[in-house]
Amino acid sequence: GVSFRMPDGRPGASSAIQIRNMGTPLYVIDGIQQDEGQFNNISPNDIASITVLKDASAAIYGVRAANGVVVVTTKKGRKGTRNVVNINSYIGWQNWSRFPETVNDSYKWMLGKVEAEVNKYGSTAITPEELEKYRIGEERGYQTFNWKDFIIKKNAPLRNINISATGGTENINYYLSVTHLKKESVLGAEFNFERANSQSNVDANISDRLKVGVQINGRIETRDNPGIPGTDDYWLPRFAIFRNRPFERPYANDNPEYLNDIGHNETNWGLHNKKIGGYAREDWRVMQTNFSAEYKLPFIDGLTVKGMYSYYIGDRVLNGHEYTYKAYTYDEENDVYNATGGSTNPWRERGTRKIIKNVYQGQLQYKHLFGDHSVEGLFVVERQESRDQEQWVHSVPETNSLPLIYFSTTDAYNDRDDQEARIGYVGRLSYNYMEKYYLEASARRDASWKFAPKKRVGVFPSISGGWRITNEEFMQNILGESSVLNELKLRASYGVLGDDDIGIGAYDYLPGYNYNQGVAILDGNPVIASKDKGQIVDNISWFKSKITDIGLDFSLFNSKLSGSWDYFYRERTGLRGRKY
Repeated sequence: GVSFRMPDGRPGASSAIQIRNMGTPLYVIDGIQQDEGQFNNISPNDIASITVLKDASAAIYGVRAANGVVVVTTKKGRKGTRNVVNINSYIGWQNWSRFPETVNDSYKWMLGKVEAEVNKYGSTAITPEELEKYRIGEERGYQTFNWKDFIIKKNAPLRNINISATGGTENINYYLSVTHLKKESVLGAEFNFERANSQSNVDANISDRLKVGVQINGRIETRDNPGIPGTDDYWLPRFAIFRNRPFERPYANDNPEYLNDIGHNETNWGLHNKKIGGYAREDWRVMQTNFSAEYKLPFIDGLTVKGMYSYYIGDRVLNGHEYTYKAYTYDEENDVYNATGGSTNPWRERGTRKIIKNVYQGQLQYKHLFGDHSVEGLFVVERQESRDQEQWVHSVPETNSLPLIYFSTTDAYNDRDDQEARIGYVGRLSYNYMEKYYLEASARRDASWKFAPKKRVGVFPSISGGWRITNEEFMQNILGESSVLNELKLRASYGVLGDDDIGIGAYDYLPGYNYNQGVAILDGNPVIASKDKGQIVDNISWFKSKITDIGLDFSLFNSKLSGSWDYFYRERTGLRGRKY
């Protein structure tokens, strides 16, 4: 029911996890809810375990857990172990495993054009003599050029190195790690991704009852490539393999100093480099810190109180400059390169973005064993705050060699400042009898900033139970001592999970006006306009997923072979309908 897919192979691309094809799941990393980007940029060397919650057990995470939950735990040191330093490195090479084959022969291409024109118009202007020149392929303008071989480079390298140190005494343990990754694209060394990760996990026993911990992870990542027209710098080079005709060549007279004017120069691979085309660079600097404290209360055995504070900051800087350039046509008779095309419309952009998140957690846990009966209770309160600020400026520089942005050349500026907050309360009760019978009930109450005050709160309950049949005396008598069946467990669960990502914007439940909705000229003066927000949305709340799961787990041959069978049913309610 879980699939890992990497839909894009470019350097720095993210993988996508689907749980029963329900959509993007919620990621919880070391107890803190995170997005898919944070998950994809953890160093794999620092991950201790990944757990997927795909049934009612995900309900305890309530908000945004409707598509399942991926729980990630990073590595920690062990008490009473010696200090160990590990170095792990690898190098690899990447190639396209498949790509559609195009016509890389001028004669075949023109022959196909002749057939197409005859079929469509009944005749063609291409003469047999001209077609023969393409077949021979010796004269200038009739030769064949393989654009795919020119654009795609084989054996794009990737390199990774990780250095970690771990150890612990009776009162303190630690795990420290640094990782460096660099990947190049099959488009060449100028298209690359580089990331440096650091991870520091330290736990200390201050006393027999008090334990504290600090987790700090950070990363610096850079995506760097030539500035290419369009929003996707990797799309045009791939499209060029289809768009460029085999008798077109990247350079006039095959001289790399002169870009050839092929009429559609945006797909001319001779342009797609930092010297002629420009540059595009995106840098992220991210830090996540978790501070936790746990105290075993003295007056009740098994009662523990725990608190956690998490601080996240992400800083992004985007710089892009698409140069003006000239494209040439070679005059063979006069041995002259004439500028006949190119671009006089430069694109210079700079964007900055800062994301700050604060998470506060308080937890009260009771866990005790009464003979054959194990009881556990948990109560958690969690508050999440987030602020996302972004600025973007665009200018039209007068020269390619001046990267600074001035007010006089600026023609666009956008500013954004978004804030959001959520608060949730979680309660859970668990019961276990002799490792045979299991029962668990939980509920989570969440409030989201997206909804009107009367629609803000959602309650998400769940219940689950299990029966380990192989621990029953009658089953052991049936199986005997030499049975191949080691474990047989029946389980069932039902839960309601919620999601506030329902397709409405911030403060849509409030009447008012949206500012900066164009410009009006009043008495000859430009005035920034406002626009009525329209009909308010105050009757929408959480959409809910009601999940039923019945499963059977088994293991055979001394647990060397294991498997499971599941019946799964999900019903979603409260989804936003279409207006039209």
